[in-house]
Amino acid sequence: MTFTVYNQLSHSNDYVYKLIQLPSELVEYMKNEPDKPLQFKAPTNVKTQLAICTDTTTYNVRQMNHSNTQLLMNDMAINKAGHTLAHTSMANPAMQLLGIGLASYIYELSEVAGYIQTGDLPVYEGISSDLLQATKSVADVRDDSTVAPKSFLSEWHALGGSTVDGKAVVLSSKLITEVLHTIISLMIAEDIESFKIEKMAVVVAEQNKLFTRDIVDTVASKFSTTKEDVYSLDTERVAKWFGIETLRNQKTAFTEKELLLAWKASLPPFYNASLDVKLLYGHFCRPSTDQIRYLRLESLSGNLHTRIKEMFQMVKEWEYDEFLPFVLSFVPASKKADSIILKYARKKRVGRKVFVCPR
Repeated sequence: MTFTVYNQLSHSNDYVYKLIQLPSELVEYMKNEPDKPLQFKAPTNVKTQLAICTDTTTYNVRQMNHSNTQLLMNDMAINKAGHTLAHTSMANPAMQLLGIGLASYIYELSEVAGYIQTGDLPVYEGISSDLLQATKSVADVRDDSTVAPKSFLSEWHALGGSTVDGKAVVLSSKLITEVLHTIISLMIAEDIESFKIEKMAVVVAEQNKLFTRDIVDTVASKFSTTKEDVYSLDTERVAKWFGIETLRNQKTAFTEKELLLAWKASLPPFYNASLDVKLLYGHFCRPSTDQIRYLRLESLSGNLHTRIKEMFQMVKEWEYDEFLPFVLSFVPASKKADSIILKYARKKRVGRKVFVCPR
């Protein structure tokens, strides 16, 4: 088969062609769900972040530069661009291609959890909170965030997002703990393993009128699995939360045994949960062999190389499994973690354990 190829010599300044590599599942979505949403979205406070959202899935858009330039072709048989070839016959357009642009890079898509912009929202701590600075509704937050519409609510609740007097807020860690403690205590007292929000919200409000239905819904959704509007607390999620709070509230380093004792004591009375330090990976470091100290992920640099340097300044050698959660967000879905980590650090094995240390 032979094609005649032409090149467009002049181009409009009104637009530029971009090349996007679509994953197969997104192609199927576009074919099978033509009436469903497909949006480019970018958060207002992050200039370098761009995403494509379907109704259920969020894809991060990442620019991949090429060593060679690609020629973008318009198939004249299809001719979606509406071009004409004035100097040649269009008698057989099926055999004609028109070069309409050059691309030295391509946009690669990878599925991500999505990003909800909460930095400009007030943290609600209860009656003492000042909501004068709260100007956004939950709908405003959803519109400003790069997250698929059907995934927004679960992601919002996972962040502690809620509504107070019609305004979008983020519940403080202390308030979340108090509400969760109340819910668990009521479930133990009533000997129930699941509940519906409407009923639980009423009995929780009897304990503390500040715990509104919206707040109870946020906390219950954050720590539960749901089926037909029935909520069941996820024991592992609950245990992890109380463990992180135990670390956060401890001002000095302590031993692993002391952590486990304090963690157990923080749980509501008679609540049984399996406690394992592995649940807390990504929230602590070991300044010495027998010591554990809280490490807030957000306190580290947003640059991978700088972050790893900061981590080695705190701890000279990290156990691999304890190191990984702090750098995982920098690893593209298409790559293995080691391909990124080993650019800035090295691994070594001591007995059965694997450690990460400076190069």
